[in-house]
Amino acid sequence: MNTKVEKIGLVLRDLGSRKIRESSTGGALIRTWSATASTSSNNKGFLENLWDGTSQFIGFLISGAISLLSFSWTKLWGWIVGGVTFISNFDWNVTDEDINKQIEGLWDSFGGILGSAAGRAIGWIGCGLVPAAAIMTFNESLATHLLKEVGEQAIDEMLDAATEVIQAGFRMGVQASFLWLYKNVRRVLKDPNNPFGMALRGIVGTANVENWGKGESWTIASAIENTIESIPNTFLRNFVEEAWEEGTEACIEAGYAIAGGIDSFLAEQAIANNNVLGTERIVEITPDRTVPDERIVLSGREAVLGPNIVSVLATHQMFRNRDVGVLINGSPTDEYIRPGVVERRMIIEFKEKPTPPWVMPDGKRARKRQITIFDIKRGLTWKEVKLAANPYNSGQVLITAQLDNKQQMQAYGATANSALQKIEELLKLSTAELLPNGVRESNYVQATPRRESLPYIVYPSKAVLVWKKKSTDLTGREDLAGTLWDEQTVEFDLWPENEPANLPNLG
Repeated sequence: MNTKVEKIGLVLRDLGSRKIRESSTGGALIRTWSATASTSSNNKGFLENLWDGTSQFIGFLISGAISLLSFSWTKLWGWIVGGVTFISNFDWNVTDEDINKQIEGLWDSFGGILGSAAGRAIGWIGCGLVPAAAIMTFNESLATHLLKEVGEQAIDEMLDAATEVIQAGFRMGVQASFLWLYKNVRRVLKDPNNPFGMALRGIVGTANVENWGKGESWTIASAIENTIESIPNTFLRNFVEEAWEEGTEACIEAGYAIAGGIDSFLAEQAIANNNVLGTERIVEITPDRTVPDERIVLSGREAVLGPNIVSVLATHQMFRNRDVGVLINGSPTDEYIRPGVVERRMIIEFKEKPTPPWVMPDGKRARKRQITIFDIKRGLTWKEVKLAANPYNSGQVLITAQLDNKQQMQAYGATANSALQKIEELLKLSTAELLPNGVRESNYVQATPRRESLPYIVYPSKAVLVWKKKSTDLTGREDLAGTLWDEQTVEFDLWPENEPANLPNLG
């Protein structure tokens, strides 16, 4: 008698494992953590949402403007250098008519700068923020997203425009004030009835005072240059000329270095004294070092990150080796899915620097790449691994190669050929082979400027051999077929020229 077996229908969200995960992740099936608590309310009306968004935007704009006006030693030194340069190149014999024209030209130029800033602000507000706010009348979610995206760009553009206006206004105002003051002081000193003018005529002569502002132009820079050029000895003239130029440039650079050091020191002191929660940090956690592709990124203050890191690791340990659903259409998965356990695999890490410390000259952390090789051969030596993991050109082209052991290898390269060549070199360490027509190339679509970085050479830094053996007791990890496995990890450096001492057996 044939009995019809009814299929079991399952709702994934009703599985016990899904319930546990949802309770731990706040209702999401993907594990995400945030170090900053936030609250939101969806009960606000249109006017309240518009008012909140406008208030936040104005607050950001005011805080940005305050930061632009803040004092720094670097800005002060820049003003001093600019002032000295202006004085040394100023024509002390300029006529009153030329001074009036220069003042008028400065004012006219500032009008163009002010108009440019006003146009940018009006354009971003009228064509960006106002339409985004108008959308809120019929789609609040879309309007909120647009206000956030457009608002950030608008703030940056208007702050840049404000910076140009403030800097240009200050610079032109100082120049115009100096020209106006110089013209009037010179007129007073040229008056023969003025006691200061009479004293000046007695020192430099009446003819020189009368011709002041009427003769040829005279600047401090040209006077120094003429003095140097008048030295009759060629050796001494060249010596003085180069010493003056190099000494001036070195003095300016040294001043900027000192001012920057003072600003950095004061900033560090302010953070240490005022920031109770510590500095802002971004932490990348790899809960299982044998699975380097699984990473969790947290951001927040140091005092807040500590408990969150502990919570993330504890949650990861709780979910480790937990089932996420056993039945599919009523049939156990282990009846038709084979475990395919990879007993030996090796992760090779490449870095942008050939030797530690792994920090570039500019202070940034050296970039790194990782390539995983499956079914590693037995009896390998350190020299064989070192030879296969030689330096290569890394870039943004991703190559995925399918292997005959149903695994795949991936590598980033400057070109598709360089990435494929590196995969073929590393496959010498494996018993697997490349499948015909099993290579696929992928690249970024509309890549950002950061992803469009130039190719760079990476060097082997270390390797991790993950070795799985069948467990002889009940302490191992169980796969889908019910087999228990013990896992051994062997980590060794590849950056030295010679084999490290006390290197464990690579099997």
